[in-house]
Amino acid sequence: MKDTSLSGRFSTLKILAPRRDRSAEVDLYLKRARLAADEERYDVARVFCEKARALEPESLDVLFTLAQICEVGFSDGDTAIGLYQKIIARAGYDGSNPWCAAAREALAGLVAPASAD
Repeated sequence: MKDTSLSGRFSTLKILAPRRDRSAEVDLYLKRARLAADEERYDVARVFCEKARALEPESLDVLFTLAQICEVGFSDGDTAIGLYQKIIARAGYDGSNPWCAAAREALAGLVAPASAD
């Protein structure tokens, strides 16, 4: 059975997210987005993710978090697929990149059920 909770997913994100020259503001927005998502307040989580995205539109961490919120919180598979594809492309299709690998895995989980029908 697939774990649809964001709590388990966000523990993985903490491992994937290396500390770089990221602004403290982006970190705060992501922290608040993940907390809101854990509390199933997905509308608030999306707002915080979009604020982080406005500051760092190229951040794979931000895009991945937003994709998960769209997928799990809003059952918006189309938006999530688009975001996962964007992450894969921005990661240079490099399977050794942890964001690329995570996005590919998430994408496979979204498209596999449709192809099984």
